[in-house]
Amino acid sequence: MKTFVGPGAATCCSLLSFCGILFLVLLGTAFKAKVEVLTEFISDPDNPYDTAQACFTAAIVYACFLGFCGCQVLVHKYNSRQQIQL
Repeated sequence: MKTFVGPGAATCCSLLSFCGILFLVLLGTAFKAKVEVLTEFISDPDNPYDTAQACFTAAIVYACFLGFCGCQVLVHKYNSRQQIQL
């Protein structure tokens, strides 16, 4: 099996992607609920629902990165076990 990134980078990407997913889902939920702190100022978005959708879409992108990097972590673990058995 071929790896595209190193084991450290894959682990770091997985952890950061997981944190990004949590943050974006919480932020999207807050915008969807029209939390006053996020929607009361002049510089805030005109349509909080569209902003929430953008947050959820970004969370899906992060989930794809999490899946890819998680697979890379598993491939590294599999390859290291194969080398030990030789």
